[in-house]
Amino acid sequence: MTKFFALIPAAGSGSRMGDGLPKQYLPLAGKPMIYHALQTLCRAPRIARVLVVLAPGDSEWARHDWSEFSDKLVVLDCGGATRAESVLNGLSAARASSISDDDWVLVHDAARPCLSAAQLDKLMDELADDAVGGLLAVPVADTLKRG
Repeated sequence: MTKFFALIPAAGSGSRMGDGLPKQYLPLAGKPMIYHALQTLCRAPRIARVLVVLAPGDSEWARHDWSEFSDKLVVLDCGGATRAESVLNGLSAARASSISDDDWVLVHDAARPCLSAAQLDKLMDELADDAVGGLLAVPVADTLKRG
């Protein structure tokens, strides 16, 4: 039976933000930004495991309490220099453990906290019998204004 896994690349340093803290750890509603994506993914009954790809030596992760997600959360210390490299390293590490050819891996960025359960369910419904895959996207407004 096909299983769904989530992979969150979270090895970034946040250098473009100009902050000393990587984006995934910046506070949002009293929690690190990554917490909000973890909460949605770990609460989803159809997600078997949530794999978080951290940079080797990431000391910030351990400063937070992730115990509420312990039944589904797997930390992989194999992040790369780029997001693509982190995803590839995470997929390789996951492949060596429990992911089979028939399973789906949903990749979600650590600094994207607004994933809803409804969006996630719709994506999994659409992917379940698809041979290729899919992309979750939300339409943007036609114009942008600077104020």
